Amino acid sequence: MSLQDKNSRILPGLSWRRSEQAQTPLYTSVKPPKKKENGTKAADPWSEESKGLDPSAFSPEWPDSLKRFVERSFSACSVRARDKLEIQLKQIISSASNNKKINIIDWDNRPLPKACDIIPKSKPVTLPAKRSSGSAELSGSFEDFDSEERKERRLRRFQQEAEAAKKAASENALTLLPAVPNKKDVVNWDADTIVGTCTRLEKSYLRLTSAPDPSLVRPLPILHKTLDLLKKRWVEESNYTYICNQFKSLRQDLTVQRITNDFTVEVYELHARIALETNDLGEYNQCQTQLKQLYSMGLSGHPMEFLAYRILYFLYTQNKADINTTLATMSTDEKHDSVVKHALDVRSAMATGNYHAFFNLYASAPNMGGYLIDNFIDRERCIALQKLCKAFRPRLSMAFITKELAFDTIEACAEFLASLAISPSDGEQAQYIDMKLAYPYAATAMKKYEKVDIKGQIY
Repeated sequence: MSLQDKNSRILPGLSWRRSEQAQTPLYTSVKPPKKKENGTKAADPWSEESKGLDPSAFSPEWPDSLKRFVERSFSACSVRARDKLEIQLKQIISSASNNKKINIIDWDNRPLPKACDIIPKSKPVTLPAKRSSGSAELSGSFEDFDSEERKERRLRRFQQEAEAAKKAASENALTLLPAVPNKKDVVNWDADTIVGTCTRLEKSYLRLTSAPDPSLVRPLPILHKTLDLLKKRWVEESNYTYICNQFKSLRQDLTVQRITNDFTVEVYELHARIALETNDLGEYNQCQTQLKQLYSMGLSGHPMEFLAYRILYFLYTQNKADINTTLATMSTDEKHDSVVKHALDVRSAMATGNYHAFFNLYASAPNMGGYLIDNFIDRERCIALQKLCKAFRPRLSMAFITKELAFDTIEACAEFLASLAISPSDGEQAQYIDMKLAYPYAATAMKKYEKVDIKGQIY
């Protein structure tokens, strides 16, 4: 269907063929309204006669300053902003006329309307006279920038600025220095250190809550006798509760009198060994921490022995960070010492999972290292038992397990396995363990060794 046929159906009676004569339109044309600016279209502020910059078109009542203001406004306005400027000027002048201020306003200094979008060129800046004193006035060009005179002036200016900055820095440094304290406010420890007068050899330990009383503190000669007495009592009675209390009282008397000598080292070493023997790791660690400080002062003692204890203690607490720090700070002589080397070998066997070497080192531990290893020997036995369960199937004899896990008797080994809920079975010739059935119990037993809780631990 053609467009003509389609429209003839929609508008019947309307012919698409135009006649030669002009026909009367079917509707009255209306011009579309002009777009409003800023919401409303204001009336044209300027008549056709007064549009433009012709001064003769200005109102005769306008002052000359207003005429100049209008001329400046149109000069600073682009063609596309002209209509907007005319509206703003009409509003400004009408407001001034209605308020009778048209002759009062300083039109020469009044800011131009916002429609003025041409930025006028700024006037050249004139430098102050003091900047050009002693030389010719500065012109707009830089022809003399590299002259000798200019270079010398710049050099002097930079030197002055450098000296000023240096002076300011020195003044700031002086203000940051701490004030020198008054000598009257400084405690003279040598003058105020007490010397005990107590002559009792035994004294219970009490935590100090005030300044120590010299009459309750034992002097150094009495402390020597006290140590001899404690050695004898430990050998004869082995009462650790009493011995620990007396050693803590002895250490307190040494501290309040600021006694740091070889005797102090002997006291701390003896107390640490007794604590290891009785498995009091909290008290041992306090002594070990103090001994490390005393050894750093150059006092005589047994630093290699206690360095080995320190490494074994870190293995017990699984403190890898402190182990690495200790290894990094050790000298070559310390690493070659037999006691320290044994502790390092224990660390190496644990790191590589060599349980056979570990238990051999446990059996040959020097000094009191075996007491420290006793604290984590069951943990390592559980780890070794898991490996045995994986490597040996279907079963292993109790005698072989007893030897590999460093037990003294088969009965002790059976007691350890019973604590893990593993029971040996009777064979034709000897007892044995079904390794496949024992593995889940050995793996479950490791959960109780995930955390290490030590009373009184001090790092």
